[in-house]
Amino acid sequence: MSVFRVKLNNTAQGRLDIDPTTGAPMTTSIQRTIYVAGPKRTHRKLADGETFTDSNYWKRFAYPQVSLADAFIEVVTDDGSVYSDVDSENTFPVVYDLTLVHGTTYTAEENIADILTDHGASANFVQITNQGNTACKVKLNGSASAIFDLAGGDTQVFNNGDLQITKLEFANTTSGGAEVTVQVIASVKSVSNS
Repeated sequence: MSVFRVKLNNTAQGRLDIDPTTGAPMTTSIQRTIYVAGPKRTHRKLADGETFTDSNYWKRFAYPQVSLADAFIEVVTDDGSVYSDVDSENTFPVVYDLTLVHGTTYTAEENIADILTDHGASANFVQITNQGNTACKVKLNGSASAIFDLAGGDTQVFNNGDLQITKLEFANTTSGGAEVTVQVIASVKSVSNS
């Protein structure tokens, strides 16, 4: 998810709200809001100066996609995801490279790939590869009843339609004392908040 700021006061548009004390354009409009068509025929009320987090659908109203004079959205942070009006095209790749120190469990922050929190949506395809020689344990979606062993050098794949994965947690508690390197490759569908 990207972060956007509403900028209704920009260039010529900013001359609509004049500060009565100085006669200059105001930096933030106190009287302006607009309704804008969002994805899937929704509407969002935007107030000048507010920030919001949503899909990159909103980049179509930002410079340089539109001229500076017509832009009323500013991109604050861009997650790099793609937004298309064709719903099936709204996926982007995510990669996690994790190093599991021996003796660490699921609760160690460096052992967690939290796809939902990091990207605002679940993964519809996941490939987990244990690049080490030692087995590790994998917990799916935070469920204590969904834990499996992933042997060294093995790969586990969850294809589209198998399972929506929101979070992967790893533990390296096997004997041997070696670090385990795990790579997670996921395909995440961009979902709009509006």
